[in-house]
Amino acid sequence: MEVCFEGLTCWAPMSRKKKLLDDVTGRFLPGELTAIMGPSGAGKTTLLNAISGYRRRGVHGKIMEGTGRSSCYIAQEDIVDPMLTPAELMDFASRLKLPANYTLKQRAVVVENLISTLGLEDCINSRTHKLSGGQRKRLSIALELINNPPVLFLDEPTSGLDTVTTVHLIRLLSRLSRDGRTIVVTIHQPSASLFDLFDRVYLLAMGRCVYQGGSGRHLLKFLAINGFICPVHHNPADFVIELAEDKGNVNILSEAAKNGRTSWFLDFEVDQGPKLENNSKRRESDMCNSISEYKPQVCESFWIQFSTIFSRILLQEKRNKTGLKLQIYHHLCCSVALGIMFFKKGNDGTEFVSHLKVCMAVTIFQAYTMQTVPMLYYPFEVNLLKKEHFNKWYSLFPYFLAFTVAKAPIMVSLNLLDSIIVYSMIGLPWELDRFLCFCLIGLTVGLVADALGHTIGSLFSPTNSCAIGPFTLAPFIGLATYGYDFMKTIHPLMDVLIQLSYVRSGIIGNILVLFGLDRKELYCPDHIDYCLYKDPREIFHYLTLDRFSIPLMMLHLCINLCLFRLTFYLALKWRLRT
Repeated sequence: MEVCFEGLTCWAPMSRKKKLLDDVTGRFLPGELTAIMGPSGAGKTTLLNAISGYRRRGVHGKIMEGTGRSSCYIAQEDIVDPMLTPAELMDFASRLKLPANYTLKQRAVVVENLISTLGLEDCINSRTHKLSGGQRKRLSIALELINNPPVLFLDEPTSGLDTVTTVHLIRLLSRLSRDGRTIVVTIHQPSASLFDLFDRVYLLAMGRCVYQGGSGRHLLKFLAINGFICPVHHNPADFVIELAEDKGNVNILSEAAKNGRTSWFLDFEVDQGPKLENNSKRRESDMCNSISEYKPQVCESFWIQFSTIFSRILLQEKRNKTGLKLQIYHHLCCSVALGIMFFKKGNDGTEFVSHLKVCMAVTIFQAYTMQTVPMLYYPFEVNLLKKEHFNKWYSLFPYFLAFTVAKAPIMVSLNLLDSIIVYSMIGLPWELDRFLCFCLIGLTVGLVADALGHTIGSLFSPTNSCAIGPFTLAPFIGLATYGYDFMKTIHPLMDVLIQLSYVRSGIIGNILVLFGLDRKELYCPDHIDYCLYKDPREIFHYLTLDRFSIPLMMLHLCINLCLFRLTFYLALKWRLRT
């Protein structure tokens, strides 16, 4: 399948003044390895992202990929799950990318052939975080070759690799292109021996095309015709990059490239399309498809996608023993600390302030902890999701559902651990309905905070999430702790506003659990003449909580949970747009 583009222009994000690409045209053929070259900032990655469909915002022009199977895109950074082995990743990819009617044996044959072709036999059972840079790059290529795509786009595949590994990788890509694939890579400044391995070169400078054609004598002839003689024993790649850094040279070469483009497109139309009528140029709408018509093709079976992703996430959780231990220790230490601070005060009628502190501390701890963890780890997951979703491994909804279900057991277990420790240490009555309501409120608060944390983690980097997270949580905590000592005088509008805080719903729910459900009178020492809050009903009256109930607070929390889960899904959908 060949790739052609015409009149491609790309503007910088949030700006219509700076052009990253300026009216570039080109054609990449099957069976060839093509290098997109140019100085830093020339627009190499921008062009690759545009023609692959990885970026569509701010891109205008015409792009054509022949009909049939879709292309795949391999980013500069090798984004693979560090907890899994190449064998496991290849197995998951084969389930998602091969037809559903393939048997287990047929999938195994495809995987084994790819492992042999790309030389991954020695590392097939090693965790990916232990692989070398070259092995990870070959693994990334192998994962995308599962369904034998006709077009491969690779962004700086040699970045970070030593010279020997780089040569081996480019030779591998050259061999893969000989099977009829169209392979396009971006590369900065290859050595002379590496430069000769490319069949075609597309040279960019200042966002404009200054040359497209063969990598050897064709390039030298083009330069010589335009007055640029490459010195003997000089690397042509180095020479042409040096030329491309001068604006005057760029103007000369880009005009020469444009003048030679007309005959190139006539050849394309004669070979690949219907003959021209009256030797006129074929209409652009016939030559290339609109960028907006790019439609990924994914596995059609929802169940295959869901079950495969679900099993992969469970395996990741099982392998991530260090992360799981850290979470358990954190919850264990914090819940024990809370229990020590309020030890046996849950039945003391003289400790009214401590009762409020218990409810606030437990709820805020659950909200803060469950929101912070996903903000730190999920940005990496989003990058992995974006890569796999773009390359048509699966759709967003089955991933979202599988992720939600697979993460639930750990969240439930950690929240139960907190609730059991705190409930037993603060001395609340051991009544089943009271204990279950306490656990349920804590779990729901944790789920809401987790959804908010994943929303932030899906939109921002870990560094930015650390700044955005507290900023987001602070209003919920501020509204949650406002006005308990003057509830009767709060303005009606302020009263509506504070009810929007899910943390407040959790605090009020815990207060109702502690002192509601027909609780008996609290203990008061004999030396206390008058114990005002011995009767739990007095607490409700003082805090004006008579209008609330546990089911109502649970309803508030469930509404917040649905809202933030929907926000999380929409945030992922926004991140996946290109």
